[in-house]
Amino acid sequence: MNEEKRMNPKQERTLIMESMPVNKAIWTLAIPTMIASLIQVIYNMTDTFFIGKLNNPNMIAAISLTMPIFMIVQAFGNVFAIGGASLISRLLGKGEKENASQAGAVAFWSALCLCIIMSSIGFIFVEPILKFCGASSNTIVFAKEYLVIMLFGGPFIGMQMALGGLLRSEGATRESMIGMMTGAILNMVLDPIFILVLNTGVAGAAYATVIGNIFGFAYYIAFYIKKRSMISISPKYFSFNSKVYGEIFKIGIPASIGMILMSIGFTISNVFAASFGDDVVAANGVINRVTSISIMLTMALAQGCQPLMGYSYGARKYDRLLETIKRALVIGTIMSTSFAILFFIFSSVWIRVFINDAVVIDLGVRIIRAFVWAMPFLGIQMILMTMFQALGKTVESLIISLGRQGLFFIPALIILSSLWGFDGFIYAQPSSDILTTILSLTLFLAMRKKLHITSKEVS
Repeated sequence: MNEEKRMNPKQERTLIMESMPVNKAIWTLAIPTMIASLIQVIYNMTDTFFIGKLNNPNMIAAISLTMPIFMIVQAFGNVFAIGGASLISRLLGKGEKENASQAGAVAFWSALCLCIIMSSIGFIFVEPILKFCGASSNTIVFAKEYLVIMLFGGPFIGMQMALGGLLRSEGATRESMIGMMTGAILNMVLDPIFILVLNTGVAGAAYATVIGNIFGFAYYIAFYIKKRSMISISPKYFSFNSKVYGEIFKIGIPASIGMILMSIGFTISNVFAASFGDDVVAANGVINRVTSISIMLTMALAQGCQPLMGYSYGARKYDRLLETIKRALVIGTIMSTSFAILFFIFSSVWIRVFINDAVVIDLGVRIIRAFVWAMPFLGIQMILMTMFQALGKTVESLIISLGRQGLFFIPALIILSSLWGFDGFIYAQPSSDILTTILSLTLFLAMRKKLHITSKEVS
């Protein structure tokens, strides 16, 4: 016990990934990530909550319309964040810390450049983009006011997420949690001041978000400057190494494509929602915020397991890898099923927290009760998608990333909405989630057979 107390944080993280019992290691890594994600969800909801107190559905709809745009900015940054995290975990598992630092530096500086470029493009074409996303004459003024400010802070928002991912790759989930909480708590404090006290409306929500993310980003940078990380992101480690870029791209691009397709899916969903009226856009936006609790926590569990899975795979400890996957799947399924029950029983209560509009509440109840039918499957889907990313499995990762939003959701949205109108619209997402989970399980079972064979060869 005294020896463990004398360990520095780097040694503790190595111990967690190499020899700590799997169940304990999962919770040690996942709990900080889940706490951070919960705070992140609450802070994402804070904008909607305080804007909702103004009782203007058009403002709620306006914030919802900007979500796909920011997902695209983050998607390009996540090419390097997710791809870099996968590579760093595997390199650390092999004991190659110098190469891991090179991967970290390439991921950080490349992601920063991309976030700046994408935010600049968004700022230049802000109005055409919003119209393409389904903004109406009632919502475009509010949406533009919110988005312009958010795009100025886009690089900080994107890089806070990217650095959090890089820290998780080495098992520093506690530090990743602190950075996210720093930005989120500050945002929650500033929201009521800007929106209600200073009466700045949607602009105030944007200012609070940007300021919070700047402080979170600053915490992460300080962590690396103080050399508390197992790797370095110093410019001296940066080089245009085609091998490093290739390894990052083979995981980062499929993950990024998944986010871009999700953004496109949200955009098309908003366009279809707008065809049913601005109240449907508002209701759909509120439901996206509410259900993000279950999605983000399940994804946080998966992200917490990611360094353990990548490290075990890199170290060729396949039995430990499979045990991690099995336990994570059980935990994820129990968690997402519990949320499904809560959302179904208390559906109207969740919506009233954000807006007290009878039409929006009625529409929201119908949307959320359709969505919960697929929610128990989200745990399986998220864990397996993250597992393929952690292991550097390009094809499988790409297929699942394409599956949820591209192969299934967009076609389901178009076909079901055309056939059954609003009822088809609300069942498009649950249909695509069920199909994507079946696809994920099929790919996993095929890979599991190969791992068992390889495990016998190693032993």
